[in-house]
Amino acid sequence: DSAYLEDRITADGRYGWPVEPGRYRLVAARACPWGNRAIIVRRLLGLEHAISMGLAGPIHPERSWRFDLDPGDLDPVLGIEWLRDAYEARQPGYPKGITVPAIVDVPTGQVVTNDFAQITLDLSTEWTAHHRDGAPDLYPEAHRIEIDEVMELIYREVNNAVYAAGF
Repeated sequence: DSAYLEDRITADGRYGWPVEPGRYRLVAARACPWGNRAIIVRRLLGLEHAISMGLAGPIHPERSWRFDLDPGDLDPVLGIEWLRDAYEARQPGYPKGITVPAIVDVPTGQVVTNDFAQITLDLSTEWTAHHRDGAPDLYPEAHRIEIDEVMELIYREVNNAVYAAGF
């Protein structure tokens, strides 16, 4: 059983979550290396108009990531104080970690996915119709095996090391 909600947002909607500009909100935290990866990819591809973004504060209390950077400590789009609320909307009693990045379906308030690696790949490959003019191809077909190998190394030796040091 994965530690992540592995649903995907795809151009053809095969997982029940179709690419639809304005429907989803990327929730991240600048204090999280995986969150920063999603923030950077969204920006490089010019998806700001298609996927809104909410930022949780840098402190992660045991309960959840908190929207304490926003007025009234509420995410202005989702109307929630804690990211846990979006996980609970998806699965009451959600038993796994409340992690960022997460993509939330705004109409239902439910987390669609928190699979950080797949989120950035899908932003790169499934949202191409909404990329800015001149957006880079961050996951070119001819180099995917090598990219996947490098990403595994970065995950293990860089991102996970930063995460472990934080604890």
